[in-house]
Amino acid sequence: MNITHEELSLRCQKVSKALMDNGCEAVLLRSIPNHIYLTGSVFLGFTFLKAGEAPIFFAEKPSQALAGYDRAHLIRKPEQMPEILAEYGYEINGKTCIESSTLPYAEYQRLSKVSKDGTFSPIDASVLMRTVRSVKTSVEIEIIRQAALPHMEIYKIAPSLFKKGMTDLEWQFAIEYEMRKRGSIGVFRCFGPRMEIFMGNIAAGNNANISAPYDFTMGGQGVPAMPMGASGQVISEGMTLMLDMAGNYSPYNTDITRVYSYGKVDQKAIDAHNLSIEMHRYFESQVKPGVELAEVYNHCTKMAEEAGLSAHFMGQDHQVKFVGHGVGIEINEPPVITPRWKGVFEPGMVMAFEPKFVLAPTGALGIENTYLITETGVENLTPLPEEIVYL
Repeated sequence: MNITHEELSLRCQKVSKALMDNGCEAVLLRSIPNHIYLTGSVFLGFTFLKAGEAPIFFAEKPSQALAGYDRAHLIRKPEQMPEILAEYGYEINGKTCIESSTLPYAEYQRLSKVSKDGTFSPIDASVLMRTVRSVKTSVEIEIIRQAALPHMEIYKIAPSLFKKGMTDLEWQFAIEYEMRKRGSIGVFRCFGPRMEIFMGNIAAGNNANISAPYDFTMGGQGVPAMPMGASGQVISEGMTLMLDMAGNYSPYNTDITRVYSYGKVDQKAIDAHNLSIEMHRYFESQVKPGVELAEVYNHCTKMAEEAGLSAHFMGQDHQVKFVGHGVGIEINEPPVITPRWKGVFEPGMVMAFEPKFVLAPTGALGIENTYLITETGVENLTPLPEEIVYL
């Protein structure tokens, strides 16, 4: 097993409570992030969990992820599941929820045939599970805490990897190589069928002002097959470089952004960067369980307005309407720090807070840290120097 029986039991209790709170009897899961949540690894197949019971795993291919689980079955097709479930006294029916918003329509149709009455609960298991996963167990928090260590090391050595005349891509290649040597798995998981990224993003100079077709804070030209991030331009004097590489050193992510500059930048850029740091001090001093997420967003926008930087906050030509998000098995987990999110911070949430500015043509400014929401406030899991580092 990749997680202990005790940890699995705790996670199943959380899922069971969410099911019962939403009037569901069971959940049928298909997605990789939710398989990771209940096994610690990836397998191809399904997880069935009846509220109050241990999960049953159906693997479509043999998998090491399920070694050590008593209730694991190898199947050739999903139509075999009802017969196996009947042996446990279970069934898939209209009180079973599935990941309806993320399953392909053809797969949804096929799965409806394994339901006893041909229907499922109207509750979307994708939303339910992301909500469950938004509050971490102590084991998950420790995994994230340890995964942050090699992630932080990359930001410390990044300046030593820079050479005069480099392109943004060449600097990123050097950083990615060091990441892989330290255990980066190479890709990190995003929620959403139209979200893609590889290892992270370096936004250099005016490239930071180019919008990407993805729901990330920063954009960049990238290449046609991945129109985001570094463009291949030579790093030149007076240009900032925003380093936002993935903390993908375990099944769980951390998120860090720091800014470097080749040569000096003007006072307005320095002021914008320092304001981002001030916003982090506000976050660290004011956020605690029960505080509304929208309150944090609104306060940050007010700070940007009072500083005369509203036109550059969270982008310039294209501004996004959030300043942070949950982090976990996926890089973009709930909750989101946005005026539209009707919720509060809870103990055990792990949040990436990223108030940023774009001042074209200089580039992007601001920092991002990963925070744990504790019983009394917040803990910075990614403490690093925050000022602009001059290359």
